[in-house]
Amino acid sequence: MLKATDGGGSGLLITINPDEITTIYKLLQGIIMELETNAAPNIEKLGNLGYYEEGKAKKAMEVYAEANQRVMDLHDNYNRAATLVIDILNTMIQADEAVAEQIIAKLGV
Repeated sequence: MLKATDGGGSGLLITINPDEITTIYKLLQGIIMELETNAAPNIEKLGNLGYYEEGKAKKAMEVYAEANQRVMDLHDNYNRAATLVIDILNTMIQADEAVAEQIIAKLGV
């Protein structure tokens, strides 16, 4: 378990469970892969079908293009979430390195 304070003296404590953060990242990657391998190709196929070309419901059928785009937006959102998790991990690594350097400097080793 990784713990760090904000350094400002407020006593704010951040606790990160490495198992949980890596599980979150792996789950996000699984969702991204599912969207890339299954959803995206099928959405593209759906978008290329001309199954309803004319009629009273033509206007209503236009929502499918928007719905397909929203599903593709999920891919972007999950990618962004995965990127943020990696950013958090990198920030915590840098914080740990800074703390380690301070300890080494104070110990004079």
